[in-house]
Amino acid sequence: MHLARNIMQNKQFKVSTQADDEYDFEDGPSRKSRKKQGGEDPKNIQKKTNANRFLTQKERCLFCLENPNRPMHLVVSIANFTYLMLPQRQPLVPGHCCILPIHHESATRTVEDNVWVEIRNFKKCLIMMFAKQDKEAVFLETVMGLAQQRRHCMIECIPLPKDIANEAPLYFKKAIDEAEDEWSQHNAKRLIDTSEKGLRNSIPKDFPYFHVEFGLNKGFVHVVDDEKQFKSNLGLNVIRGMLHLAEEDMYRRQRYEALEVQKQAVSSFSKDWGHFDWTKQLHET
Repeated sequence: MHLARNIMQNKQFKVSTQADDEYDFEDGPSRKSRKKQGGEDPKNIQKKTNANRFLTQKERCLFCLENPNRPMHLVVSIANFTYLMLPQRQPLVPGHCCILPIHHESATRTVEDNVWVEIRNFKKCLIMMFAKQDKEAVFLETVMGLAQQRRHCMIECIPLPKDIANEAPLYFKKAIDEAEDEWSQHNAKRLIDTSEKGLRNSIPKDFPYFHVEFGLNKGFVHVVDDEKQFKSNLGLNVIRGMLHLAEEDMYRRQRYEALEVQKQAVSSFSKDWGHFDWTKQLHET
């Protein structure tokens, strides 16, 4: 909590309200502002309006720690640039958790190096924690809607029994090959192995993608050609199939759990996580 307060008090983590004071969110510059400007270039006005909309979007995002309405009771650990939390909806399996940047980012492919390193730190420690439980971690990330900047970068971690985890690459290969069979607009590879080059050196920036990682040394990335046809819950549904669980669709959504149930889940997770929580070193320093 001490580190969290320091983060919240740091100026770089505060959201400026200057743009909100000067501009209306939907209608561009206010009348009062236009009088003061005396006929500012419409292009500049549009740029400022777009920037204001993005700022307001970040304020609305429930995964930005600047948002006072964030589900703080689900947060397990906070680092300098990233944090670990349990999912808002019912977890797929016990231990299901999420790694997120503190600031509003759209994808791990485009984050700064300091954010990237912390994400890797969380992954390493989660892998060690679940290994003690004879489980292996599968990491999922779906990046879509980059132009709107609405989705907050999120890497979901799903622990699986080792025998099932060993079959995961085959399941995901099949699912990704079928994902955009008729809809692919390009002749690019549908499945790119990231085992050698990693995510950053496998695809260009600013492309929508689905990335699955089995531990830290093996994974696949799929560039999404048609976002309207691609299902954002593909990764979780593949794992549901592996575990013989009902597939999620528009009629069968994951339900929210009661607040007390969520708090108990955080408490239970934290007992196991405490021995592997690398962010404790930040408190000590």
